[in-house]
Amino acid sequence: FVFQNSRLIKASIFENVRLGKPEATREEVMAALKNAQCGDILEKLPDGMDTVIGTKGVYLSGGEQQRIAIARVMLKNTPIIILDEATAFADPDNETRVQAAFSKLSQGKTVIMIAHRLSTVAGADQIYVVKDGQIAESGSSCELMERGGLFAQIWKNYQTSVQWKVQKEVQ
Repeated sequence: FVFQNSRLIKASIFENVRLGKPEATREEVMAALKNAQCGDILEKLPDGMDTVIGTKGVYLSGGEQQRIAIARVMLKNTPIIILDEATAFADPDNETRVQAAFSKLSQGKTVIMIAHRLSTVAGADQIYVVKDGQIAESGSSCELMERGGLFAQIWKNYQTSVQWKVQKEVQ
C-alpha cells in the first residue's frame, strides 16, 4: 500500500525502506531507492540513506516521503499494489518523479490506483469513474473520451484548468 499520507517512522531512510523486507541488504534497499527516484533526496542528506529523518532539522516534503514509501513497496515486491491518492501531497516536480517511480513499480504487477488527479490515471489500462458512490462508467482513457461521458467532461475541465494563469491587473 502507498497511501496519500505515507508516514515514515523516526529512523534512518534505510530502516524506513527496509520495513518492506526486513532481511533486505543495503544493496537491495539502495536499488529500491534508486528505482523510486530518490537519488536527489539522498544526495542532499548528510548521511545519505543512513540519515535519521524527523530529527535534528531533517524533514522531508510530502512528495519526498511518498517516494520513500514507494521504495518500501518496491522492496517488498508484491504482485498487487494499492495506491491511494499517492500523489496528493506532491508538488509538480515531485509528482513527475513519483509518476516515474509508479511506472517502475507497476511493471508486471496488478495496480489499483485511487486518484483524483487525472494525470495520475490517464495511462491506466482500465479506469472506473465513480459518482455518488457508484461506478458511472469504465474503460480505457481513449474509450472513455470517445464516449463523451463524465470522464470526457472531467478531462475537458482538467485541460482547461491546466492552462489557467494568474495575471497581474494592469491599471
